Amino acid sequence: MEGGCFCGAIRFRIDGPRRRTTHCHCIHCRRLSGAPFVTWVETTRAGFRVLSGTMASVESRPGIARRFCGSCGTPIAYENAGTPESIDITACSLDDPSLVVPEDHVWSDRMLSWVKLDDGLPCYRKSRKDG
Repeated sequence: MEGGCFCGAIRFRIDGPRRRTTHCHCIHCRRLSGAPFVTWVETTRAGFRVLSGTMASVESRPGIARRFCGSCGTPIAYENAGTPESIDITACSLDDPSLVVPEDHVWSDRMLSWVKLDDGLPCYRKSRKDG
């Protein structure tokens, strides 16, 4: 799978296995994307490769790096120092986001009151491990 940013400055490829795809409703995802939630595709760091361009970065909290295009601002990746073997990629930065299917919602306790879900997916109040 390949993808990139809006302006084309960043291009990437995912060759590794996809571990899971999830909708995140946390305040950091919302604020950094300007959207009610962000859909992430988790893959292995070894299976993710930037083909062109250099991503800019911001630390949203200690140990969490958010990568994006410095030219157009497209959010692309989430990296957690606590899980250095994986990287999360924004599903809608893929050339064909329909290739991935979300499995659940995390941080649903932070979901905006006007978001009404009818997708039947499991909702975790916080992360999957916290329930």
